[in-house]
Amino acid sequence: MNDKEKLKMSFLRKLFYSFQDRSVRSQILITFIISTVVLAFTVIFTTGILRQTMSTVGDSYQTNADLDKYLTNITEAENAMESYMQYRTFESIDKYFHFFALSEETANQLQSKPSSIYTRQKEYIIRQLSLNFFNLSGSAIAARRANNNADINYYYTKSVQCFSFLREELLSLNMMYFKSNASEYELNKANTTILINTSIALMFIILICAILLIYISISRITQPLSKISTVARRVADRDFDVELFNSTRHDEIGNICMAFDSMIISIRDYIDTIFETAKKENELREKEIEMRALITDAHFKALQEQIQPHFLFNTLNTGAGLAMIEGADKTCYFLEQVADFLRYNIQHPGQDATIKGELGMLDNYIYIMSVRFGNRYEFSKEIDDETLSCKMPNMILQPLVENCIKHGLKDITENGKIKITVKYDSESDEINIFISDNGCGFDPEIKSKILKASESNEPVIVNSPEINQNEHISTGLVNVISRLKFYYKRNDVFNILDNENGGTTFFIKIPNV
Repeated sequence: MNDKEKLKMSFLRKLFYSFQDRSVRSQILITFIISTVVLAFTVIFTTGILRQTMSTVGDSYQTNADLDKYLTNITEAENAMESYMQYRTFESIDKYFHFFALSEETANQLQSKPSSIYTRQKEYIIRQLSLNFFNLSGSAIAARRANNNADINYYYTKSVQCFSFLREELLSLNMMYFKSNASEYELNKANTTILINTSIALMFIILICAILLIYISISRITQPLSKISTVARRVADRDFDVELFNSTRHDEIGNICMAFDSMIISIRDYIDTIFETAKKENELREKEIEMRALITDAHFKALQEQIQPHFLFNTLNTGAGLAMIEGADKTCYFLEQVADFLRYNIQHPGQDATIKGELGMLDNYIYIMSVRFGNRYEFSKEIDDETLSCKMPNMILQPLVENCIKHGLKDITENGKIKITVKYDSESDEINIFISDNGCGFDPEIKSKILKASESNEPVIVNSPEINQNEHISTGLVNVISRLKFYYKRNDVFNILDNENGGTTFFIKIPNV
């Protein structure tokens, strides 16, 4: 073995070991890529040869198709000429010029000079005959138009003879092309058959080689898997005193072995840290007890906060009793109404109410406002008695009436009107509540913001001294709308309407009565 062969063998050995040192995935991928590339190259090469062969066959027979088409066009032109010579119609002359143009275009593509090649010389003869036919037929048509009988017979006879010669030459050339093309087709067919058989055999060999390479790669994977399976079974049985793999492989099998080693070491470390985890759980339990104590303390403070409204409510009742003893009936009645208003809020925090209860609380509020503002506002009600027992969220009507007073009628000093209407709609089985005023109306921008806030469930603004009146009103309305939608599980239960004569109407729809 010479040096050149030794160098070649050394290169192949290095290439093989380099291939073995790669990961299993890379080995399979490289094998698949090489097989695919070779197979694809074979398919592309074969396809190219077949395409070229078919193109050659198609081009060969294209000459026959072109000659047939040319013969058809020139025959149609000759028939149109004869029709015109006989009947002298516009359709025949138009048909003649149409096929004359098509035939002339094809004739100009034929051989224009004499040639030593027989087929080319035939094309040259056909071109000259075609041009002569075009001239003679054109002269015959011109003579027919001029009614020149002597020229008609001469040019017509000559053009028919020329067409006869031209047709024979075309058929002869077409037959020559057909024989040549048939011979070439048979040759290409034989070459194509050989090429297809060779390609199939080559692809079959490449496929077998790819299968063998993949089988070898898979065998290198499955052989060490038995040991891994044994270790995995012992670990599943909670036997962690297994021997570590300490694998030196650099492929996926080596990665699995290292992962098993890391998992076993981690489990051992986890067992050692169980006591520390138990200590942390004890600390969490202590924190949970502390949080419960804080919650209890907060609840106690909340109960203490409730003492203040109860104290105010009891104080008002005491004041009402003193006013009755002293004979101040109006003061006594006023304090009783205020106390009833507070009692309703204390006894029904966040609970369901009835329309009757809401209207009763609203009467207390309206009386308080009447005492405060005198005859500045006029309150009226129109109530269907059959609606009084219907349930609804509490503290819904009072914020709306408060909005009418503080916002809609804020600039009115007299003749302010607020009307509360509750009607039952038998057709839709719904109760409609209208609270309207004749005030300044609702700012469209604020109205849009309120409806948008209620639709998007934005956080409600909490009343504070720094917030202006519009923001406070918006907060109350957003609360009302949100509570109604949540209570009835619908979005069409509230709307803000503009009155025709000025003012605003709040519309509440209570569904499914």
